[in-house]
Amino acid sequence: MNDVEEVLRRTFARAEARMPAMPPDLLHQMTVPRFRRGRPGLVLASVAATGLVIWVMSAVVWRAPEPRPAMSPLPVVTAKPTPRLQEPRIVEKIASPVERVMPSAIAEVPREAPNGKAFTPELFLDARTMLGYVSKKGYDPAPEWWSYHLESQTFEHLATIDSPVAPVNVPAVGGGVIAWFKHVGRDIHVMTIPVTGGGPRTVVTFPAERELDKVNGDTVYGIDLVVGDGKIFWSSTKSGGVHQVPVSGGEPSFVPGTEGLRLFRWPWAGRSDDRRQGVGDLLNLSTGERLDDPAQAQCDVTWCISGDQAIRRDGSKAVDLPGNHPRSLVADRFVILSQVDKQGRKAEAIFDLATSRVGRLWILNDRKASPTLYTSTETLRFKRGDKWVVIHG
Repeated sequence: MNDVEEVLRRTFARAEARMPAMPPDLLHQMTVPRFRRGRPGLVLASVAATGLVIWVMSAVVWRAPEPRPAMSPLPVVTAKPTPRLQEPRIVEKIASPVERVMPSAIAEVPREAPNGKAFTPELFLDARTMLGYVSKKGYDPAPEWWSYHLESQTFEHLATIDSPVAPVNVPAVGGGVIAWFKHVGRDIHVMTIPVTGGGPRTVVTFPAERELDKVNGDTVYGIDLVVGDGKIFWSSTKSGGVHQVPVSGGEPSFVPGTEGLRLFRWPWAGRSDDRRQGVGDLLNLSTGERLDDPAQAQCDVTWCISGDQAIRRDGSKAVDLPGNHPRSLVADRFVILSQVDKQGRKAEAIFDLATSRVGRLWILNDRKASPTLYTSTETLRFKRGDKWVVIHG
């Protein structure tokens, strides 16, 4: 045995004598899942023994150090900057009531028709005539279309239909007709009546898009409708794509270049963006014009919301909004927002991009629930007493 072997033998012997006795379940501990916590004593002993062996080996085996290869300096890694939270905008004074600020954009409509049933306004037939449906509370198998004349403050019955009308199934008006749809079995029927009233007629029928679900039941999708250029246009709320048929009826056809697009308002179809609650890739169905989409903005046709500003889609103008949390750009004109003043009072308001005026909807009260604000592409409405307050362009 040479001198090096003798040194190693004596060193390992001394190390073995100093090591604690190995636990009898050592093999089990080494094979249990890694997420279980081991015994601290065993880990420390193992580390000590390993370090001793490395030290002994370095004492008896020495190699000349090799030159290190040249290394490029590592890039400095900094933490991702935390976005600065924007301070709420404080207004000098909460806006005055919307009726006082923009009276020409306000219409008051009774919530009850002459027959005692609830009246729900939907859209304007013309500048002074409101279209809505009348039904009893809950399921009504035979709701009715009625109009309300703002100047004479009178109702007129237009038609009784044979299927419920959901608030989301907004009808379409144009070309002298009122159009809507209903589900019949597995099909969709597009119906019309003259704007002056009359018996409903079926213009076109086609299969409804469905999503099969044997457990929870199938989902049946509806359509969006617009009327223009003597035609009725529709798109599926599931897959999009615009189809058309003459108002008088006939063979339906697909509108080229509208794959995946949904109808927005006449004459526009676009691609909905649920993240920004807006519509992009706008296509004019009448002229074929397409509009570019500004980045990170919620857009209507002309105006967009980006942060606390309203900007024109073409970038030609930007307007600072007099409040916080702008949302729901309606009729390419009205922006819903919140206001807070120096005294801490809070209110819901709307800003009119057409007139640069802001009107208060209501003061927010923590002890009292606020009214529900219903919005569509063209109107906003809420209940106040026995009336509907309708805001329109």
